[in-house]
Amino acid sequence: MGNENHRAKLKSQLIDAHGRIEYTYTQHHIIANRLLKKYRFLKIAEIVLTAVSTVGFLATVIRNQAVLAWIGGFGSVVTLGITLYTKDFNLESEAKKHKDAADALWRVRERYKSLIADFGALTDEEIRNKRDALIEVVSDINEKYPGTDDKSFKKARKDLKEDEKQTFNPGEAEKFLPPNQE
Repeated sequence: MGNENHRAKLKSQLIDAHGRIEYTYTQHHIIANRLLKKYRFLKIAEIVLTAVSTVGFLATVIRNQAVLAWIGGFGSVVTLGITLYTKDFNLESEAKKHKDAADALWRVRERYKSLIADFGALTDEEIRNKRDALIEVVSDINEKYPGTDDKSFKKARKDLKEDEKQTFNPGEAEKFLPPNQE
């Protein structure tokens, strides 16, 4: 009886760890996407504002109108603000780090799924050894890559719990198999 209780706790621990990895994996994707979206927006804004500044300057030289000078000057000031805002960090590089973290966590997530699926065929010692190895891998990933934030956690919770983005309806996954492989 004690051994069954222990195995149940062990399996529960694996399921909990898998769930936490699923959340963290999803959060890293969310942060990477958010950073890339912000990066693209800022780059487009810089291009547009630089064009407005240049056109404003050239139009002022050609037509000598103060309004165009103000528009060009305003464009220059905002462009300078964006440049100063982005000078100390690289959104593209940060997004890549989060993408790399998600890729590393994908492997861990799949190993946890396999461990849970193989649970009944493994001894307690084999399960503990595999679990401990996965804990070490996750620890290494956490040390190597940036952490996540509350905003990404809330979005991940919505994506995973409400929208069920990482799950399949019954029979849905089988549709991806070649014919006669079900």
